Amino acid sequence: MSAHDRSTTLKLDIESVLDRLVELGYRATSPRREVVATVLDQDRPFTSEQIVHLLPHIGRATVYRTLEILASIDVVHRLLKPGGFPAYVVGHPGHRHHLVCSGCATVVEFSDCPVETLVQDLADRTEFTISTHHLEITGVCPTCQQAAN
Repeated sequence: MSAHDRSTTLKLDIESVLDRLVELGYRATSPRREVVATVLDQDRPFTSEQIVHLLPHIGRATVYRTLEILASIDVVHRLLKPGGFPAYVVGHPGHRHHLVCSGCATVVEFSDCPVETLVQDLADRTEFTISTHHLEITGVCPTCQQAAN
C-alpha cells in the first residue's frame, strides 16, 4: 500500500465531525454541513478560495469561519504552499507533520516528531514558552520521480 493509499483510507466521516462541532457549541447549519462535506472530500491540499469556488451559493465568511473551526479541532491542518500561500489538508486529530510532493501535491502525514529535542533546547536557551510547532517537508513523490524519468 502506498503512502497516498494509506492517507486516503483513513477518511473522517461528516457525522462524527458535525457531532464534534455541536459538542463544542457550534450549530450544524445546512451551509456548514455542506462546507464540512466538501472539505472532507478533498484529497489534496486546498485553499479557502477553492472551497468558496466549489460552493458559490455559500457565503465566503461561512467558508472561512468553518475552515478556522475545523483547523482548531484538528480536522484540517494548515500548510504553506510554494510562495507562502496558506492551504489546508484534511487530517486526523493529534500532532502531525506533513511531507508534501512539489509535483502533484500529494500529502503524507506523519506523527513522529523529530524536532522535540530542538524545541526543548530552544525553550531552554531563549526562555520562550513554546506552545506549538509544525514541520512541513517538501520533496518529490515516487510517482512524480518516475514520470520525470
